[in-house]
Amino acid sequence: ETRSLETGQSLFLRWTLNSLFLSLVKVLTTLVFASMAGYALARLRFPGRQALFLFMLFSMMVPGQVTFISNYLVLKDGIFGLSRLFGVETLLNTYAGLILSGLVGAGAVFIMKQFFESIPREVEEAALIDGATPLQTLFRIILPMSTPALGALAILTFQGTWNEFFWPFVVLTSPREIYTLPLGLLSFRNAYGQVGDWGLILAGGFFSMVPVLILFAAFQRYFVEGVSVGAVKE
Repeated sequence: ETRSLETGQSLFLRWTLNSLFLSLVKVLTTLVFASMAGYALARLRFPGRQALFLFMLFSMMVPGQVTFISNYLVLKDGIFGLSRLFGVETLLNTYAGLILSGLVGAGAVFIMKQFFESIPREVEEAALIDGATPLQTLFRIILPMSTPALGALAILTFQGTWNEFFWPFVVLTSPREIYTLPLGLLSFRNAYGQVGDWGLILAGGFFSMVPVLILFAAFQRYFVEGVSVGAVKE
């Protein structure tokens, strides 16, 4: 029991850094892929665009529990065996499995698409007349104008990844060094709860809220502007 307590205490910083790493990577991948996909659906014209958008909306209606088993089996098999190319038999107990299984969500693409559609087309037309390519228009003009949506999406993604418990609980089983902070807090409860040290458990829970509170306080203006996109029609 003493060994368990000491191990849990020494790993708390490691669990915090693990959650921070996963959250930042998830924010980065979500912003990049959601921006590009949202811009393509909002501005580009290609065959099947409407069908693709409807399929994306349908995927937002499917509960995560429906695809849970299939996602688990895909990670267990190393994405249909492709992970063997990198010398890995399975993506369970790896951060790559957590990242690839939730690279970008349909909700993030929808948010960016709706925001891009609120930007006047004249801005892009002026850039195209000046010789800019669609990618240059996106990264040099549209994205700098999309700070509210990007800020809101970054906060929501960071918060969701930082607090996520169930999926990491299934994917990351051993060793304890790869746990995220919510899984580490569960270990705290199992270890310190048996000896009645609930003060330490509550302190760990409070500490886990601090990064999200700081992020929200720093980007509150962008968050409010971003989530209100489309709420008011002129």
